[in-house]
Amino acid sequence: MSRTALRSFIQRIHFYGGMFVGPFILIAALTGCLYAVAPALEKFVYRDVMSVEKVDNPVSLEEQISAAQKEHPDMPVSQVWPAETPTDSTRVLVTDPSIDESLQRTVFINPADGKVIGDYPTYSGLGEMPLRRWISSLHESFHLGKAGELYSELAASWLWVLACGGLYMWWIRRPKKAAASPKNQPHHSKRWKATRLHSTMGAWTFIGLVGLSVTGITWSQLAGANVNSVVEKLNWKATPIETSLSPDTSASDHAGHAGHEGHGGDADSNDEAPDPAVIAEQAERVYATGRAEGLTGPLRLYAPADTNSGWKISERWVEWRYTSDQVSVDGSTGKVIDRQPFSELPLFSKLSSWGIYLHMGIMFGLPLQIALFVLGLAIVAMVILGYYMWWKRRPQFAPGSKRHFTWATTGLGALFAATVGVFMPLLGITLAAFLILDIILMNTGKRKATPPKKQKEYA
Repeated sequence: MSRTALRSFIQRIHFYGGMFVGPFILIAALTGCLYAVAPALEKFVYRDVMSVEKVDNPVSLEEQISAAQKEHPDMPVSQVWPAETPTDSTRVLVTDPSIDESLQRTVFINPADGKVIGDYPTYSGLGEMPLRRWISSLHESFHLGKAGELYSELAASWLWVLACGGLYMWWIRRPKKAAASPKNQPHHSKRWKATRLHSTMGAWTFIGLVGLSVTGITWSQLAGANVNSVVEKLNWKATPIETSLSPDTSASDHAGHAGHEGHGGDADSNDEAPDPAVIAEQAERVYATGRAEGLTGPLRLYAPADTNSGWKISERWVEWRYTSDQVSVDGSTGKVIDRQPFSELPLFSKLSSWGIYLHMGIMFGLPLQIALFVLGLAIVAMVILGYYMWWKRRPQFAPGSKRHFTWATTGLGALFAATVGVFMPLLGITLAAFLILDIILMNTGKRKATPPKKQKEYA
């Protein structure tokens, strides 16, 4: 297998991927740009409930929770997000069976007087409001449900392949810049400039492209399920924190366990739901224990699901936070049941958390959101430039000469498709289809093809 044949093969696969997967990447990039500005939009649109005038003497947390319970007496409290600053509202999340199970109904309370100031369905540990959730769903599935999620998975699966292939082609061409100057490309100067801009942008944004691809794949429908399966088999998954009030459990038995999205021990079918008044009364004590245990920043309190379970408190993932410790507490006594320092989590759990909150534009706040917005625009520009380069090459469809086709490179591509396809099915299936297309295009009329001119091609 010659270097020229390998280069030509990578160039053609890069073209097929860009040509047919490009529209999906374009949609993902455009909706991603919109999602990058969603946090700022959310703060503006919902400012009347997310923030209040400065509060010097807030009423008790019990009184605030009681107000939410009176608003929805038939809905049990699931979480409490106490106000962190004097201008924050308190959020009391209740389980509403009338909305999607992935959502929680959030009651916003003014800590100054304990009155309800708003009521919205919210999503995830970030407390995404309806507008932000709508944008998030647009990015994830284009509001087409499970079937729509395949579009974003296909885009994420191919993005790293296109980035790596593009970087390879950019690298091998670098020493030949002088020979490839517009003066030596009189008939293709516009396409040459577009190619140079396309490849340079790809090289400069390479890390960001791969980062978006990898983090997007981890929570995708098919590839994400495979990742989770591997994680479980290798025992890389964090163990949920212990919340049981059984006498045979203790903090020392479970210290170091992890599972930042776990909700504690499963409720037994015979356990009774806790009294709403008890939940409201215990919250202040639990909150104080969390602070005494060293939890900092905005906190999230998970109410017990039954009378045999304790509370769970975790540090919320907000801007400029890099860790999230959590503890579980017996609400009746304020004693700690279990602890989960973020530093003791499995490496994969740490990387997963960091990757998610980087991808979502949370970890570094506004600077990260601006960077993601610019990266999204760069992806849009590269896709458009790619189609422009193809348009200027007409009537030739695929780049490269048919004389550079070899079965060895096709076999290598098939091996790659079979191997990677086990973990990323959409990538494997589409790559196999592109290989079949390549075989047809490179061999149809091959004997009749006229010898190519002795001129370097830059596609």
